[in-house]
Amino acid sequence: MKYIIDGYNVINSSDIFIASTLEGRRNKLIDFIAQNRPHGSLKNSATIVFDCKSKNPYESNGYNVFHVGAIEVIFSDGIVLADDIIAEIVDNSQSAYNITVVTNDKGIRRRIAPSGAKYESVETFIAKGYKEKNAKRARDYENLPTDEKECINEEFERIWLKTRHIK
Repeated sequence: MKYIIDGYNVINSSDIFIASTLEGRRNKLIDFIAQNRPHGSLKNSATIVFDCKSKNPYESNGYNVFHVGAIEVIFSDGIVLADDIIAEIVDNSQSAYNITVVTNDKGIRRRIAPSGAKYESVETFIAKGYKEKNAKRARDYENLPTDEKECINEEFERIWLKTRHIK
């Protein structure tokens, strides 16, 4: 499955991407996706598309592309919009039914609908990411030897008691 993420739509739809700068907010989204490997599968890929108002000397075809690890990041040039890039990726795909566009933008949803691509709301995408992450943590915990589990529980108890000022 290929996930195409409407970058600014996502970071403006959730408090988990709050940061003091726009770059910080973008980085939080990239980190979230990198940590969650779109819904936990190594077979899934992610492309984040952002609008950009300033021209980049390395742009091509109305946008520029770079990679952060396995995540493809695309910035529009300010003339071509992120919405157009998302629609172009979907339209040019030979298997659009294997694409999920993450956005709350109804205009993008309408544009990709005829292709057979799916869409997912920002809230669902984030919730699935956390669900997968928490499920993995639970599996990892269950696979620990009993003595390690007891040490972890004792440590959490000490931390909890300390924060509650109970000794």
